[in-house]
Amino acid sequence: MAVEKRTVQTIIFSDIDGTLLNSAHHITPRTKAAISAVQERGIPFVVVTARGITGTYPMLEENGIVCPVVTYSGGVILDRDRSVIYHHGFSKKTAQDVVDFIEEEGFDLTWSAYAFEDWVSPRKDDARLQNEERIVMAEAREGDVASIAHDEVQKFLLICNPEQTVAVEDALRKRFSALTVMRSSDILIEVMPRGTNKANAVRTHCELWGADPADALAFGDSHNDMPMLKAVGKGYLMANAPEELRAVFPRQTTDNDHDGIARALIAEGLVGESA
Repeated sequence: MAVEKRTVQTIIFSDIDGTLLNSAHHITPRTKAAISAVQERGIPFVVVTARGITGTYPMLEENGIVCPVVTYSGGVILDRDRSVIYHHGFSKKTAQDVVDFIEEEGFDLTWSAYAFEDWVSPRKDDARLQNEERIVMAEAREGDVASIAHDEVQKFLLICNPEQTVAVEDALRKRFSALTVMRSSDILIEVMPRGTNKANAVRTHCELWGADPADALAFGDSHNDMPMLKAVGKGYLMANAPEELRAVFPRQTTDNDHDGIARALIAEGLVGESA
């Protein structure tokens, strides 16, 4: 789809969970006011999330936010009118290979596959899936990979036993070297096509908007956000990020329960103290 190119001085990119949302899965009033203020100034605010399409828009609608959206960590990019302007995935055969490997290894996890707006998981009664549904305010459907109508799958989400997450991540990386395997929390692993990451999504958006990534800001809290934070001129790590990231990443803001995004935007002079 052809996209009208605009020229802007800067763009603000933000992860959702643990960053834009606080620990109760809400946007704080001050952060919401800061987002509104930068948008009123003509500065684009872009959500960059590992969530799927159906798990992203209910949150935005609840908070009255209209903005471009990067889902599946860059697998599908939509403009502010919700038109798909970019997508990238792997084949259903590859998806089935991942499922077969998980089952053969007997990992303690539940999996979901995402293809555009389709979200499929093998067991709707799994408590781990049900918790994810509550968080993203959307429902998966019960089914297998063969039931997916699209030929392209953008992402797998693995919800793991936290004691096994690192081991599962290592095993998948060794078995599927052509895929990107990224831990996004102590229980979540994202499996995506090689080249799909938040940094590439940021670069794509900057190109569309005629902006230099060096002039962009980004906010994130987890391992899968690090490429994005390093791809922009000013990447802010939230104070609630894992300790191993806070120990090595220099630019940080307050945590997601204490207006981390708003405080950084104020410090950058992009919004006033009243935000």
